[in-house]
Amino acid sequence: MPAGIPYRDRKSAIVAALRQCANQGKTIFYGDLGQKVDVPARGPWKAILDEIARDEISRGRPDITFLVINKQTGFPGQIAFRPAKPPTREQRKIADDQIEKIFAYYREFA
Repeated sequence: MPAGIPYRDRKSAIVAALRQCANQGKTIFYGDLGQKVDVPARGPWKAILDEIARDEISRGRPDITFLVINKQTGFPGQIAFRPAKPPTREQRKIADDQIEKIFAYYREFA
């Protein structure tokens, strides 16, 4: 694992919170996730979410980090590891599709 990732010590709590969201079929705002896992709303989130995304994908699971959304856009701040501020039409479709895949996966396997 790369060194120096902010909030790596909170990784298991972040994953647990995102899996809970997935099981409930819900997304979560960065600030709300931050409150749950003791991370400031503004993070920085990118490095730890990227690590979680890669872990999930490498284990054959959908990328649960798509569930963390921005209050202004209603979409993740990055989509497929690329900035989405604001998301393009293509990124919106990718995010919508991925969020549905996450909910379907956790309905079936949770």
